[in-house]
Amino acid sequence: MPENTPRLNLVKPDTGNQSWEIDVERWAQKLDECAAQYLVISLGGEAVDEEIFFNDFLFDEAVTITGASLFARTAPTGGAFTVDFLKNDVEQGKTVSINIGQSSGSGSIAGLTYDPSSPTPEKLGLKVKNIGATLPGAEISVVVHYHVQPVP
Repeated sequence: MPENTPRLNLVKPDTGNQSWEIDVERWAQKLDECAAQYLVISLGGEAVDEEIFFNDFLFDEAVTITGASLFARTAPTGGAFTVDFLKNDVEQGKTVSINIGQSSGSGSIAGLTYDPSSPTPEKLGLKVKNIGATLPGAEISVVVHYHVQPVP
């Protein structure tokens, strides 16, 4: 069974393929790394529970979300700050949190894709799902990590 590169799914031929080894191999890893992208989204002011603070973002190409990193200027206290991904306004149950008293948090996301060329173009949104009870958390930056999907 041939081996593939992890992101773009480039098929690596068996050992001894001189064309691959001379012309492609040295670039395959770099091409694969180019698939890793990120999008930075800011939530200004204090977080509000159940607020959709980013919505209807349409990617240029099909992508797979791989994770998110959150950074708060004012940390949540009395509870964690949690954000969920939306796809066409529907919550996906793919949450990432900043724990109580922390100024950052991150998490991996699996099984979430957005395809702008599907019959109903899939749009990204973000929704606050939990805030700190004492201080909700404020001035939060969300870094969405994603990979561009390989061209079929």
